[in-house]
Amino acid sequence: MIVSSVCAVIVNWNGWRDTVLCLESLLALDDAPRSVVVCDNASSDGSVAEMTEWARRQLQGWSQHESGFVSPDPARGIRSIAFLPLDANFGYAGGLNAGIEWARQRWSPEAFWLLNNDVYAEPGALTALTAAVSAVPRAGICGSVLLEWEDPKQVLAVAGLFRRWLGVGWRTNDVPAGPHDVALELDFPVGASMFVRTDYLDQVGLMDDSYFLYFEEMDWVERGRRHGFIPIVALKSRLRHREGASTGSHGGARGKSLLSERYGVINRLRITRKFWPWFLPLVWASLAVVVLDRVLHREKDRALLVLRLMASPSLWLR
Repeated sequence: MIVSSVCAVIVNWNGWRDTVLCLESLLALDDAPRSVVVCDNASSDGSVAEMTEWARRQLQGWSQHESGFVSPDPARGIRSIAFLPLDANFGYAGGLNAGIEWARQRWSPEAFWLLNNDVYAEPGALTALTAAVSAVPRAGICGSVLLEWEDPKQVLAVAGLFRRWLGVGWRTNDVPAGPHDVALELDFPVGASMFVRTDYLDQVGLMDDSYFLYFEEMDWVERGRRHGFIPIVALKSRLRHREGASTGSHGGARGKSLLSERYGVINRLRITRKFWPWFLPLVWASLAVVVLDRVLHREKDRALLVLRLMASPSLWLR
């Protein structure tokens, strides 16, 4: 697979400053994607106007069209950057889906590079992704290694592991490598950077945007696994990640925003019911430990929120 057949999709929500840094990192790549679509989830901070103004200043010589900017040199680097304003906040998966569908209607990319807006791509990141997918038969979603934002010598995450009987996933930076600098022993790649070919989209479908936040990548991988696809991570594809910038969370249970707490609980139950329903009673009961933890840390609002969600099956049985 050649890099020039790739379209990058970035989701922005009230974070245009991070998105601009992400775009600058893509523009600096020798292996830049052919096109980029930035989907804005109905931001209230003037993100679309700010990003458009940045593009006017930064992309000297590019022609501006209704949907974005086109390079005067189509033989090199990124050929077009489009800004796609959405009329509501559709969450991470919904934003990515909108960008994928919009791009497929206008271009014919062979693959998509799906990115959080709070990442910064290191040199060679995309080439490593395409090489990994080409080297592994039935490769499904391919992830990247995420580095600490402030200290990129430190690995933040390589992949995700998932305990089905608890409905709990977490990131690990200790995944054994396979051939071709590819990690194969994993449950899911981290959603901040995912590379996926169009044949995966055709057979498995788009992400399930009803999750809104969290567990979307695990759902997508599990659906692909049941079609015979293997999730992988390209160990030489590296991006710095400003974790939690888009959700208001700042690491660990104590740093979670209430939005993160809400969707963490709902989707923990939803994904269990969808794929491993025999574990649902155990997962539901395990949330009592979460409530106890919040009580012990004198987080009354969080404890009550988790209890309300546990007692609201209409939210996670649909």
